[in-house]
Formats: sequence, C-alpha cells, structure tokens
Amino acid sequence: MREERLQHLISLAKSGNEAAREELIRSFRQFIVEVAAGFCRRTLEWENDDELSISLLAFNEAIDSYNSSYNKKFPNYAAMVIKSRLIDFFRKENRHRHLSLEQFNESEDHFKRWEADEAWKNYRKEQEALDWAEETKNFEEALKAFGISLQKLNHSSPSHRDTREKLFEIAKIISEREEYRSFLNNTGKLPLQELERCCNVTRKVLKRGRHYIIALFLIMTRQEFSGLRSFFSIETFFSIETENKKLEGRKNREKN
Repeated sequence: MREERLQHLISLAKSGNEAAREELIRSFRQFIVEVAAGFCRRTLEWENDDELSISLLAFNEAIDSYNSSYNKKFPNYAAMVIKSRLIDFFRKENRHRHLSLEQFNESEDHFKRWEADEAWKNYRKEQEALDWAEETKNFEEALKAFGISLQKLNHSSPSHRDTREKLFEIAKIISEREEYRSFLNNTGKLPLQELERCCNVTRKVLKRGRHYIIALFLIMTRQEFSGLRSFFSIETFFSIETENKKLEGRKNREKN
C-alpha cells in the first residue's frame, strides 16, 4: 500500500471511519500473521490460536495510537505494538513458559522491551490528551449555556487566593442547596439577593466573580468535568476542607 493511502486510511480510522479501519485490517491481515508467527516461532491459525486474536487487537490499538512524529513507519510501529502485547500475554499464560523472554532478544529482529514501554507511554499520553481535549470541549459548551466563553472565563478569573477561596465557598453553597442550584440552572443567573445575605458578600463581588462561580459550580455538580478540578485547584480546596473537618472533630472529641 502506498504511503499516502496508508496515512489517509489511518487518519480516517482514528476519526471513527470503520470502513477505513476494515480496509487496513484486510490489507495487513497477512502482515499480522507473519509478525505473530515469527515472534512465536511457529505456524499460527486464526481459528485455533489466541496469539492471533491478541495480535489483531494490538494492531487495532496501533492504528489508534500511531503518530507520524514517532519517526517510525506504521508497519514497524504496528509490529512493535503487536510484540509488546504478545509479551504481556505470554507472561500471564503459564502454558507459554517455554517461550522465555531471553529468546526474544537473540537477534536484532527480536523485540526490545524498552521500545514497547515507550510505545505504550506515548499511547497513554495521546489518550490523556484526547480525553482532556474532549472534556474541555464539553466544558466550553456547558459554559456557553450561561453566556460564558473560555476567553471570558480566563480574563475574569481572580488572581488573589483569598478571592478564589471566597468564590469557591459561594459556588459550593450553590451546589449544595437545591433552590440555588435550580435557580442557576433554570435562569442562568446567580441568586444574588440570597447569596448576599447568606455569604456576607457584596453584589459587586458576586457580579465580578459570576463567570468563575459558574465554572466552579459546573465542575462541582457534573462528574464529566472532574478532570478539570486540578485546573481550578478544587482538589486542594477539598483536601483543606477535609483536614479542617478532621481537626474540628478532634477538638470536639477532646472537649467531650
């Protein structure tokens, strides 16, 4: 297969085009057999050998994780991933003890374990980047429902820690009270009068911090945005709050 066609199919398959993925698998079916059989040093049959099923899954993963910036041709990269998966498989299967790892390093053609580790490390990084991009995209859409853009949020985010902590407390109160939660979700507005009273804060502070409060509220109340918590240092606040509660509990026990 020509390199241009190969890269095009890989790109399509990674974007969810199943027809492109099937074409890649058909074109590389014999390649998968040869890599797996050469690694196992015996003839393999699709109907009888688990090694080929493992290799096919690994080939699929290679399609999803391949990046031309790895400076490896796709067939070489796919072979590397297949061999990595087979090594993991052999380690877990006692019946394959006769295929020791030492055998796999007898020549330059045999797989180097560190290459596999690097491949999976790159794969995990790429998946994390994709997950982050997807979460950020969904978060941006949720903010739009309240008339907020990421740019506006960035510009209006407070720089002082005391202000951030105060806005965090306000967002937490909103997330915990059903009437405040419903009001914000239904109207897109903060319950200013109630928050002024219960949080001992001015309307000016609430209006200035509206974008940040709503962003925190979304992250607190929607599980799909849990990955963004570290971005707003929410986990830090949670850990501080937990420690404060523990300290308060100890003091109460000592009094009693």
